[in-house]
Amino acid sequence: MKVVELLNCIEPWDKGRDNYRYFVPKFIEEASSGEDWSEWDKDVFYEFFERSNDQCVSSLQQGYFTNEEKQRIKDNWSSISELLKEIAEDQNNPNWECYESLKSELRKCTTQNKKASTHRMVASLQPKLLTTIVSDDHLKELLNGLRNIVDDDVPTHSWNWFRCSYETLQFFKKHLDCMDYMNMITYPWQIREHISGKTLIDIIRDVNSSKNMKDLNTIKDILFEKKQIILQGAPGTGKTYSTAALALSIIDESYNSTSHEKIMERYQELVDAKRIFFTTFHQSMDYEDFVEGLRPEVVDGNVSYSVKDGIFKIACSHAEEKDSMTDIENAIEKLKEKCSEETLTLKTTTGVEFSLSYRGGRTFSVRSSKSQTEEGRFFPVNINSIKEHHKNNAIKGYNQSYITGICKYLTEIFTIKPYDDKTVKEKQQNYVLIIDEINRGNISKIFGELITLLESDKRQGGAHMIPMKLTYSNKADFTVPSNLYIIGTMNTTDRSVGHIDYAVRRRFAFYTLKADKSAVESFYLGKDILDDTKDIAIELFGMINTLITTKKSPELDAEDLMVGHSYFMAETIDKLKMKLEYEIIPLLREYEKDGILSISIKDLRKQEMEWKSLFINKA
Repeated sequence: MKVVELLNCIEPWDKGRDNYRYFVPKFIEEASSGEDWSEWDKDVFYEFFERSNDQCVSSLQQGYFTNEEKQRIKDNWSSISELLKEIAEDQNNPNWECYESLKSELRKCTTQNKKASTHRMVASLQPKLLTTIVSDDHLKELLNGLRNIVDDDVPTHSWNWFRCSYETLQFFKKHLDCMDYMNMITYPWQIREHISGKTLIDIIRDVNSSKNMKDLNTIKDILFEKKQIILQGAPGTGKTYSTAALALSIIDESYNSTSHEKIMERYQELVDAKRIFFTTFHQSMDYEDFVEGLRPEVVDGNVSYSVKDGIFKIACSHAEEKDSMTDIENAIEKLKEKCSEETLTLKTTTGVEFSLSYRGGRTFSVRSSKSQTEEGRFFPVNINSIKEHHKNNAIKGYNQSYITGICKYLTEIFTIKPYDDKTVKEKQQNYVLIIDEINRGNISKIFGELITLLESDKRQGGAHMIPMKLTYSNKADFTVPSNLYIIGTMNTTDRSVGHIDYAVRRRFAFYTLKADKSAVESFYLGKDILDDTKDIAIELFGMINTLITTKKSPELDAEDLMVGHSYFMAETIDKLKMKLEYEIIPLLREYEKDGILSISIKDLRKQEMEWKSLFINKA
């Protein structure tokens, strides 16, 4: 593990950093003036010298100067201020002699050697050179802890605080060279607190969990902005696992991110609840399967054709204002059942009775008691017009008085709450459509003209919302809800299908999932595996990674080809060997056949023998 990985699981202490950023330059400015303490800005001097709790460089309680000692220091400030000035005027070089001289002068004013208090004064004046950990014991705890955790060359602790503090901060600057020192300064102390009392397994789990969550949050942020994303990567990089976790996070579900079983359990519940939809693209899939199309039905030996919705249209239907319209939609479904069994008698707003029945399709059938038309003739009332009236109190289409009467009946019988636009916006739920192997289908053909509607500004509520007429149902105002998110997965090693065209690429974001050695290491943490499975798995991962990196075709990226970490996760050495022989090696041989790897089959077989030798006398 690298120290930068450890830092990634720690949130910077904003308050400490901001106080540090404000006061330390003022400390340097006042000390550089060489003036008596009484001439300093009172607030600045108080923070520099008087305050013992929550000080911006380092908090001290026990071991701080007593009131008597502080007074003696003030009385001898002239000899001390010269040394403070010399330290403050050079921000780039440590001054070992001056440090020791200051320590001696301060020691004359104290009854005991107040090392930490002295260190704090020096650290306040040279923020680019010294850490804010002013206790020798705490600095030792940090360095010894790091040496047991990270692979980096951690400095060895010594009891010369000035030199050891300097070497420690240089270590952090080396590994965080892109970070501003004002942001970096809180990390040494925070790392010491984070690793204190934890086992190595606990720390590695913290790091990996934090890394996974940060990756997931990045993907989620992209998806919220773009509305659709494709997770791409080589086999075994966790695309299926990631889509499930991502779908839950988009739906704003709380879940145990460390338990794959819990993730998949909640995922299935949301699939059953019609909040998550799943499909797999293939080369024979088309618009009729995905959006809508004609499907044959055989009734009494006769074949008829009716329009059937595909999974995309179904997902859009469930996502569209589901919270706001649930009551009215449920009531309409109940009314359909009731009217299918018997004819109801309702009244218009003017008190005229009319009969209501349902014979299937998208309309109810009505007939006024005062109708002069031939007996048995009914008139249609569009169900969408009923919904529209409930939503906007506005009637569109024919038979307006009947629509009002039906809405009044539904409200009274089924206790439907009025439509509340504010509540809709606050409670609108998110829905997810997952498309596995998205590049195996002809995306332009499958989406058809609806590819345009995927863009966030052209969806419902967008700045340039575009309704379209569907081909088969002739639905004239079809739009894509803004709360439907699309997650695709794509195997980057699959060369049997064509590339995704630019028109499609513009409407999707792409995120690459890479083979991760730390994921292999995490898999084996805490597991009671007695043989050398873990060591062999990690060594095998490295050997295959080296082969792919050095022998890949120059037109391809190694991260698109590297065998995913799941191939190296096995409960026993026999299972790991089986994965090598029947999953990894066949995949690499396909790479060789397709010219993806620039290696002869003879040389590849030599490599295979070397990998297999890791298992000799181990089973």
